[in-house]
Amino acid sequence: MLGHRFALSTVFAALPFALAACGDKTPPDPRTTAPLVRAATIEETADAASRSFTGTVAARVQSDLGFRVAGKVLERLVDAGQSVKRGQPLMRIDPADLKLAATAQLEAVAAARARARQTADEEARYRDLRGTGAISASAYDQVKAAADAAKAQLNAAESQAEVARNASRYGELAADADGVVMETLVEPGQVVAAGQVVVRLARAGQREAVIELPETLRPALGSTGLATLYGNDGAAVPAKLRQLSNAADRQTRTFEARYVLGGALSDAPLGATVAIRIADGDPATQAGWSVPIGALVDQGKGPGVWVIQGEPAKVGWRPVAVQRIGDDYARVAGRLKQGERVVALGAHLLREGQAVRLAGQPAAAAVPATASTAGKTVAATAGARP
Repeated sequence: MLGHRFALSTVFAALPFALAACGDKTPPDPRTTAPLVRAATIEETADAASRSFTGTVAARVQSDLGFRVAGKVLERLVDAGQSVKRGQPLMRIDPADLKLAATAQLEAVAAARARARQTADEEARYRDLRGTGAISASAYDQVKAAADAAKAQLNAAESQAEVARNASRYGELAADADGVVMETLVEPGQVVAAGQVVVRLARAGQREAVIELPETLRPALGSTGLATLYGNDGAAVPAKLRQLSNAADRQTRTFEARYVLGGALSDAPLGATVAIRIADGDPATQAGWSVPIGALVDQGKGPGVWVIQGEPAKVGWRPVAVQRIGDDYARVAGRLKQGERVVALGAHLLREGQAVRLAGQPAAAAVPATASTAGKTVAATAGARP
């Protein structure tokens, strides 16, 4: 009787702790939870292997503009990235010296005209005197030469005055075509020389992708590629090779190639990053599959991928042969099927047949303890007491 009372008192004493344990939500142990992975769908690639090159979007014509005369910059009227129209002022320099030079040339023209008029009148008088025999032929020839020289000097002075007049209008630099200001190289207060580049202007019109190709790849002019703008989720658009340099860059030993962009990229932002995918002339010997580089795993028995199958998801090992590795994706050959899913991230810690959780799907909730199980635990505890 005493032992029975002791057992009951032990059960009732432990019951509050068991009930408190029923309300606890213990998080699942990460060591026993299925690993979280990210999946990717494999796709069959074209028979011809291709390579991708990154470049920038540029205008077909980019002009370096500068003043045709020297002077001190007074105003900068545009900023980098601003769209301008043909004839729109871009910068101005101090016109004071230009106006003074034009005035000086006008005065030189007046002096030359007066000299030419004087010598012309003198030549006319000497011509009359020669007719009467009052002067010799040599004296008349001297006067005639002086008149011709004065006339030539007048013509030269008038030409110089026209040049000075034009120079006075060169104090304002205007856009020679519609376009976008790519860069401004001087600021107000600087003194610039004639011809010094002060503004870079990309003319409006067709956009081009400028990339650098290695010595081993020389596509034919007019060949096409696929252009993709960085950060643009739209489909790739065709691009046509317009120009391929015959001179390699001295530092990189690459050749500049310019592809004309079409479709949705015909008005792509200047300076944006663009990728051009072109065939490299190395056809594949067998069908291939495109998989993320992170999906490739080599655990000592050759490269392969983890294929996700079933529900709940489990992984199975498939060996593959790597044909080509790109920036983000690899081309492989193996017993894969179109549309199958492979583990793209988290593949290096998996094993055959292991269950996995896919990123973006909720994890299975932990099963909470029930009152009945808690009671059994308490009873077992009570029974274990002496």
